[in-house]
Amino acid sequence: MSALLPALFFLASNPVDASAAPHGRYVEARTASVFAGACHFGGERTTAGREALLAWRFEGGAVDGVELAGVEAVLVVVADANLAEATATRTSVLYVDEDASAAQRAAVENVLERELGAARGRVDAVLSVPLEVVIAPDDYSAAAPGRFTLRGGTLPDRACCKMPFHVWYAPLAPVEAPIVGLNTAFEFTDARFGRVWSRPDENASFTGAFRFEHPVAR
Repeated sequence: MSALLPALFFLASNPVDASAAPHGRYVEARTASVFAGACHFGGERTTAGREALLAWRFEGGAVDGVELAGVEAVLVVVADANLAEATATRTSVLYVDEDASAAQRAAVENVLERELGAARGRVDAVLSVPLEVVIAPDDYSAAAPGRFTLRGGTLPDRACCKMPFHVWYAPLAPVEAPIVGLNTAFEFTDARFGRVWSRPDENASFTGAFRFEHPVAR
């Protein structure tokens, strides 16, 4: 009992701010280059870009009074057409780090449902897995053993700002001032979608900070 007293005192003196907006860092990778000229656009628009991996590392904030700091989550989305097409039929799986509590997992489900809406399509499963998401200003990684690996770094010349007319699609989830990243590794090996892929050495990611200003209450 005595071992619980410090923790109880901390919780009493540091209550969760239920009104705090969930926030942190975000990275999104797709199986299509962010930049496109006419020929490149024509090819990838029709044959590629049907898969995406969206990763969040929550640094603070709460949903329904559940604190999300330290929670990591990845949503993998696949479609029957390029994800830039609003009419593409989408299916997704949400992976949440196994260290998250059941309440935190439910809170992440709720807030992503609100923020992404139809962009995520039908959610086939929510899985608790060993997961590591690391997102810094200049590099990023997201990995779950035996399922997926994403690793890369932001373009040092911030080309996405210098060549805005060559950026042919936007991130699927809210992100503040996204910067394009070069993926040194991007592979998905979980067979649940009936498709796997490996797309290294492409400028096919966006990364930046996120803040969900109005977390959903359920």
